[in-house]
Amino acid sequence: MKNLKIKLKKTKKSYRFLFYSGFLLYLISFIFIVKGLLLLSGIETLIRVSLIIIFFILFLIYTISSLVFLILKKHKHLVIISILVFIFSFINFFAFYYINKTYYYIDNISKDKVLYTTNLIILAGKDKIINVGMISEESDIEGYILPTEYLEKNENNYQITYYDDYLSLLNDLYDEKIDGVYITSNFVLIYSSIPKFNNIKTDTRIHATYSKEMKNPDLVSSNKSVTEPFTILIIGVDSQYEGLSQNAAFNGDTLMLITFNPKTLSATIFSIPRDTYVPIACNNNRSFKINSAAGYGSKCMIDTIENLTSIDIDYYMKINFKGLVALVDALGGITVDVPVPDFPKAYCVEDSNRIAKKICLTPGVSVLNGEEALALSRVRDAFITSDFKRVQNQQLVIEAIVQKAKTIRNINNFYKVLNAVSNNLDTNLSTKEMLNFYNVGKNILSKSNLNDNDFINIQKTYLNGYDLTLYLNGYNTYTFQYYEESLNDIIKAMKVNLELEKPEIIKTFSFSVNEPYELKIIGKDITGFKKEETIPNFVSKSLEYLEEWNKSKNISITKEYEESNICINNEILSQSIHSGTPLSTITSFKVTICKNIIIESPIINEPITETRR
Repeated sequence: MKNLKIKLKKTKKSYRFLFYSGFLLYLISFIFIVKGLLLLSGIETLIRVSLIIIFFILFLIYTISSLVFLILKKHKHLVIISILVFIFSFINFFAFYYINKTYYYIDNISKDKVLYTTNLIILAGKDKIINVGMISEESDIEGYILPTEYLEKNENNYQITYYDDYLSLLNDLYDEKIDGVYITSNFVLIYSSIPKFNNIKTDTRIHATYSKEMKNPDLVSSNKSVTEPFTILIIGVDSQYEGLSQNAAFNGDTLMLITFNPKTLSATIFSIPRDTYVPIACNNNRSFKINSAAGYGSKCMIDTIENLTSIDIDYYMKINFKGLVALVDALGGITVDVPVPDFPKAYCVEDSNRIAKKICLTPGVSVLNGEEALALSRVRDAFITSDFKRVQNQQLVIEAIVQKAKTIRNINNFYKVLNAVSNNLDTNLSTKEMLNFYNVGKNILSKSNLNDNDFINIQKTYLNGYDLTLYLNGYNTYTFQYYEESLNDIIKAMKVNLELEKPEIIKTFSFSVNEPYELKIIGKDITGFKKEETIPNFVSKSLEYLEEWNKSKNISITKEYEESNICINNEILSQSIHSGTPLSTITSFKVTICKNIIIESPIINEPITETRR
């Protein structure tokens, strides 16, 4: 050892410096590249471990050979190997930079913390606040937790009235039964589509605001591996902000429950119409339109759909529609065959900033920019089938994005897309689980040609049902009522794809050469019994009509009579329950019925005398 030190000392300082510099640079780059390779957990584990071993062996070879060259004074060889080490070290640094950058974007997709905000809003002309309404559910962050904290910190002595749901809360605010309400800062987007609250932005003003960054309660990771059959819920968010780091409450315009089997490369896509009338899990299972569950956060939406389908949702992805603009623009536009509208005048719609009729769509194959892609995803008034056509348009946009993403070859374009996705997508998929999609993609590539459009077998579904206008919370509300039989057909197909049920073997098959063969759309042609009815308008109808209607309903009806000769006897004058009210929500009601007064002729005992002229 002493001889080695003596020989090294006799070597020129410049060569010793060259050796030490190369040694230190390679050591640091080796540590960085190992750290980067370890970040890619689950991706090609054998290759990553092999690379680490190779890099370590190269490090030992460099160190030993450099020492030998120094001792033997083969300086030319030392210079050559040192130059190679410098080049290799810088390659390691660049590799780590891009690995770390990619990991950062992927890791940022899952939002660990969210900035929640509650607003105390009052009617625009109001000044004095005495009674304030808030949600009674103690787990509601923006409706209960933050308002409670704010009240404690500011020592406000408001009289508090608690409500089970936000619509009742807002109704009482508008009816001036309370002076103010605590509500999410997204209240304009969420409730302005309801007739009574169309002008909520100008009808109200924000009296106080309280924000707090808190841990995202929706980040409950699933135990399901993405290499096994799994479910994922896609939630399209119509938010006033770009990005998803603010607020859990949102306007849920798009809902797609997808099952994917990575073994068979098959998927089922169940697009749930946003007006579907279902029990809302976090609203004491009161039935309302399914998109209202979004106002309570992602977990409420997940619980509601799990109750509807009896299928566990392993993962969710919440996608901000405003971020769709950035994503499509980062891709350089997408090619879509824009469908022909039923009502051409309605093909001009608002842009991402809610400026009305800003974006106009042209039917036919077009390259759409971000705003146009968002417009196509939103438009529904231009089509007879409204929401159903919008769902189909959204699928066209998603397919076009996937096709365009396959053409990315430039690293800068890749990071533009990744940045757009990272900012505008939230999921409970852990970073490790997202990286595991590499193995799914590898499986797809090994079994199919990526140039083909249909490299995954997608089974489409269609929830069949009927339209029904209900009288809810003081106004008429359009709802979509699904047929149970259609939903069950879809659920069965999803469970088969998840390998929870065995498929039924089709033993017969027939076709006609005169008719083109079309893949079956699950649930589309299935009808059934109408499960929801409403209270009719009985006013001006007869009592006999009411009693005949009630024979099959067995509802308790209280009858009150109003004596009058102006109306028809036994005619119904009024009813305590508004027509259009869901029959499932009532057990009794009262009607007022006309009862004619019988006027008896007076009895005259005195004889009648005739007077003649």
